[in-house]
Amino acid sequence: MTEVTQEEALRQADALVSEALHETETRCTVLAEFTSYCERNRVRSAAYSEAHRELRALHDHRRGLLRRQSLIQQALDCQVGQAPATVPLPPPSSRTVPMVQHQAQIQVQARARGRG
Repeated sequence: MTEVTQEEALRQADALVSEALHETETRCTVLAEFTSYCERNRVRSAAYSEAHRELRALHDHRRGLLRRQSLIQQALDCQVGQAPATVPLPPPSSRTVPMVQHQAQIQVQARARGRG
């Protein structure tokens, strides 16, 4: 078994993140075209709603991949023995707010369907 250097591991991680980013962006493009078509034709089906939710989730996933890619690039740019940049890391994102909002939207939609 060969030992992988830190730089090789970072390059492999960068390649994996790049591939995942490409796949995510491709899926985003397809979903965006579908939702745009539905909006132009005023079609608000269950498929539209699901595509819209998936598109929002993929945008969040894409942002996370871009952050990872940036950190990997910073690590690759940092020479051995050199201290990393002293820029503070961004605070972790709070996923509770969007989830609560999404749950509230589902509850409102369920109530509206129950009355109709």
